[in-house]
Amino acid sequence: MVNFSNNFQSGKLFTLIFCAYLISTASAATAEIIGPAIKIQNNNIMIGTGFSNIKEIENAIKSGVEKEIVFTIELFREWDFWPDEFVHARKIQKVIKYDNLRGQYRTSSHDGTVVKERYFKEFNDLKEWLFTVKDVNLINVKELEQGKYFVRVVVESKSREIPPVIGFFMLFIPEIETSLAKKSPTFVVGEHPALRNPR
Repeated sequence: MVNFSNNFQSGKLFTLIFCAYLISTASAATAEIIGPAIKIQNNNIMIGTGFSNIKEIENAIKSGVEKEIVFTIELFREWDFWPDEFVHARKIQKVIKYDNLRGQYRTSSHDGTVVKERYFKEFNDLKEWLFTVKDVNLINVKELEQGKYFVRVVVESKSREIPPVIGFFMLFIPEIETSLAKKSPTFVVGEHPALRNPR
């Protein structure tokens, strides 16, 4: 005899897992990185960037899911006949959670040195802060040899707290739900003459 009950339960399980997977990948399919914008200010390379089309991430935050968003800004030196050379990186981590008791969003940011906490009542008031970074001091040009460089931005998003109703099904979902990367145009910078080859 065919056990319709078990088949039905298996079908429900597959459907829930598939839906959870779609939720985790939908934002990656539509989100895009803005910039990066590069400027030299007081001999420092300053970077501004962000990402847009993140409706699915917004909805998850509003529903109470704690989210972590990490911006990694990397500087590479470009070579004509050698692999590109990694030079330096900065990482900015942002965490957001809706506090139901206080009716506000609790946020924090960490740039590797300083941790800052902020509170917002309305989601629209925090969107720019959460999804963009401005004037990130990447490196001083005096520390660089003369040459061609480019900046690569990597943005990652993941859920830090799993809602109990889908906790089991999150085992089938990648830890990092959104991962985007974008390269800037090449630019020439540096004050020290290049005295050697990279290899």
